[in-house]
Amino acid sequence: MLYFSTDLFEQNLDFATLDSAVHISIKEAAQSPNALYLFFHRYTYFNGYASAMISRLANSIGLSRYLFLQPDTAVLEESDRGMEIAAKILTAAADEGTYENPSHRALAQLTLKTVGDYANLSAAQRNQIAAPIWLEQLVQSLIAGYQGTSGSIESLVRGMGFHLASEILGDREYALIDQVIRYEFAGTRFDRYLQQAASGNIDGHKFHPWCWIVIHSRYQGAGVEVEHSNYALAALNLVAQCRPEPKQQIAEWALQGFDEFVSLQQRLFQEIHRECFELRQCYEAKATVSI
Repeated sequence: MLYFSTDLFEQNLDFATLDSAVHISIKEAAQSPNALYLFFHRYTYFNGYASAMISRLANSIGLSRYLFLQPDTAVLEESDRGMEIAAKILTAAADEGTYENPSHRALAQLTLKTVGDYANLSAAQRNQIAAPIWLEQLVQSLIAGYQGTSGSIESLVRGMGFHLASEILGDREYALIDQVIRYEFAGTRFDRYLQQAASGNIDGHKFHPWCWIVIHSRYQGAGVEVEHSNYALAALNLVAQCRPEPKQQIAEWALQGFDEFVSLQQRLFQEIHRECFELRQCYEAKATVSI
């Protein structure tokens, strides 16, 4: 029996407002090669930590022996379902990179490199762009919200809700990035550069620089984020079967984690938009002075 569905988590979300923060951020960045590099630096930096945290959450769940017990199994050692729940979370981590495929981090680095080439930035200029304090603070909040504490059912369920939100919103983020770059600015700016860009080499194999985006999601399409969110929901439904708390309590904890990530994601894009806007103003002011 399924207790949780995406409707439970999405029913109170104003997707128009949430998507707007992402949309105006990438649209602002897309108008300038330097701002676009700044955007992707911030975005790949944040997501690199999010990818790493998936396995940590799965690890925390797997280490919680006897916390998730199948109610119709009388023998304790036969009833523990912790690793089954952890495996559903770990599915997303497995997609982040296997021995057969490049890690998503490597694909993100290829995208970032290509944007840096588009902006004609030297290695020294790229190295000068470091993560600001606000981004480091968001990363620390990400780590705290994602990992869960072994043996604490409330903490683990909140972490699972946090993870679910990252997958559901991630699907929309990547689709919006694809929409702005390849459709709203079709044939111009970075899209024109992408059409001419050579594939990048990762471990002896060729990959398109935009692969990192579309593998996650795409405009009017879907990617791995949808599958990951389905597994996250399946994990929560298994938790509901294996815990004595009322389903309403499980849902409350999961929703708390879900809402925490939503707030974090909005702050990320609001700050990125601010930085890109300020960068454009700076360049415009310099252009005015030179005239």
